Amino acid sequence: MTYPDPLVQSALSDLVAGVRLQLGERHDDFAEAAAMTRVRFSPRFRFFSTDGKRLLREWSGWLSPAELVAEIRIARGEDALQQVAYLEAVKEFDAALEVSPEGPAVAEILYQRGMAAFIAGNFDWPALRNDWQALIDRFPSSRWARHAEVIADAPE
Repeated sequence: MTYPDPLVQSALSDLVAGVRLQLGERHDDFAEAAAMTRVRFSPRFRFFSTDGKRLLREWSGWLSPAELVAEIRIARGEDALQQVAYLEAVKEFDAALEVSPEGPAVAEILYQRGMAAFIAGNFDWPALRNDWQALIDRFPSSRWARHAEVIADAPE
């Protein structure tokens, strides 16, 4: 097991369908998957949509257990957004924040969760404003804060 941490093991068994590619000795059955992933460095993580057609997130290298589980939750939240399952997306983003409240993806999570809550709440401005203002206050120089600055012009 690459990550012997119990949090990671639980997330990998409960939240994703993992595919492990042997770079040296690939079986012919995995040729298409191997070509699609283009693994150049290990470990490389790629999260695809549940229909297998869209790449949601990817990175190469090691993450702390909490950051890895947060990335899994973010990918699941993004997938839920694309499936128009906004409340499910909010739950996934909440779970990502719970496991990694100070991690490097917090600004992105606040942005995405605010948008999901806004749409799930039939365009509930306070739900959007709460997350986006927190994002601007905590991460003012992030690209996510720049995207969220439009909240200043939103109705009360």
